Amino acid sequence: MTQPSNDKRKPAVERLASPAIAHSLERSQIAKYHTKGGHGFTAEDANHLADVFRGRRAEIIGINNEANGADRIVDGLRIQSKYYQTAAKTVASAFASESGLYRYAQQVLEVPKDQYDACVELMRKRIAAGKVPGFDNPADAEKLIHKGTVTYKQAKNVARAGNIDSLVFDAKSQAVTSSYVLAISFTITFAHDYWHSRHVGDAAKTAANRSFLASGTALVTGVVSAQVLRSRAAAVGVATVRRGVKTVSRSSIGRGAVQRIASGSLGRAVYGAAAVNHVSKLLRTNAVAATVATVATAGPDFYKAALDRSISWKQFIKNLSVNGVGIAAGSAGWLSGSAIGAAVESAIPIVGTAAGGIAGGLVGAFGIGTAGSAAAKALADRVVDDDSQTMLRLMQDEVQSLAFEYMLSEPEIETLVKEVSVTVTPEWLRQIYKEANGLEDDETTRRCLRKALRPSFDALTKARPKVTLPTETELSSFLSDVVNLAIE
Repeated sequence: MTQPSNDKRKPAVERLASPAIAHSLERSQIAKYHTKGGHGFTAEDANHLADVFRGRRAEIIGINNEANGADRIVDGLRIQSKYYQTAAKTVASAFASESGLYRYAQQVLEVPKDQYDACVELMRKRIAAGKVPGFDNPADAEKLIHKGTVTYKQAKNVARAGNIDSLVFDAKSQAVTSSYVLAISFTITFAHDYWHSRHVGDAAKTAANRSFLASGTALVTGVVSAQVLRSRAAAVGVATVRRGVKTVSRSSIGRGAVQRIASGSLGRAVYGAAAVNHVSKLLRTNAVAATVATVATAGPDFYKAALDRSISWKQFIKNLSVNGVGIAAGSAGWLSGSAIGAAVESAIPIVGTAAGGIAGGLVGAFGIGTAGSAAAKALADRVVDDDSQTMLRLMQDEVQSLAFEYMLSEPEIETLVKEVSVTVTPEWLRQIYKEANGLEDDETTRRCLRKALRPSFDALTKARPKVTLPTETELSSFLSDVVNLAIE
């Protein structure tokens, strides 16, 4: 008898969460949040996210560090974000210290939500003083000042971990990534189940359950990972990883790999120190996200082991190890897959580096993550049996014993096998494990198994036709016939 579940055939879509979250985080400016003036970067990200939720065509372009270049473009409007402690400092930062002239031609100034009115009034005065080239009418100040969606205090809070503003921001930003994970997971699971069952309804139900689980895992992983990445410890982690990446990039093969990974992640060609820095942050973020995802996926098993006591701690550690290896392999698969995808698709103008990197990352994360998990499971099975395997061995003994006691016929055994194959599920085994208080005492486990199985045997015996003993006359006649037959 094998494990009564087809979970081994299920695609491990949950493992897409970790690399997808790491990819999305490194395309933001979160690595700069902990720096001096980091609230300026959080203001850009927060305002950008608000525009995305409003359905606008928004893009952050300030990461290219172009002198006096725009930070964001929204529906074609070029925006320069400035967030300072007071309205006077916010407006003053947009003017050159030598000439006193407005530095950002053809750009509007995005200011803290709570400073908007004061900034408009200050810009009127600057226009009246002739400090804004191309503008003579102070009434045009409103055309130059763009109200941000967050206040100065909110921007500072978002830059730090452990407060409501940063948690809300992370939840909103990771909800976007989680929706991608949900769609991808649903598609993969639906296709897989339909190929096996050919039943649309069952495949859709399974796909919905699995995709919501994967999406929920992605949301939790993303929020917790983002909070961790705001810490200075995360910055130290980047410095440590960077030394290793630099060492790898000294060889021509290593340098090419680093550049391809960076290009696949950013969706554009990256070389030299920029590639090393990005890959260092990407590896750090993947390590954080993978760790958080492993802990998140271990939550249900921890509950079963610590509180529900429906699985053993041995089983918990085994599941944790297998999931951890699968998630780590998925992250490695995303990195290698995105590098290969970017390299291949960069040669196709219509698709491009960005799309190739994402597609390659998805294939790599799913394929290598699944393979890594399978290898870890096979190795773990050689060392530690699953609780279910131990329970099934004990159950087989009890079924054989009860079949002998109940004197089951061959047709009755066939009926029993069909019924047991439906009844014995992982949940059923966990319930027996819980009632037996674990697997430390085989006799207790056997008694619980026997108690659970006995109703099926009783039902079979009740279905048997009633046996009526022959009367004395019938028995005498039968014996006479036997004797006469023997004499003849």
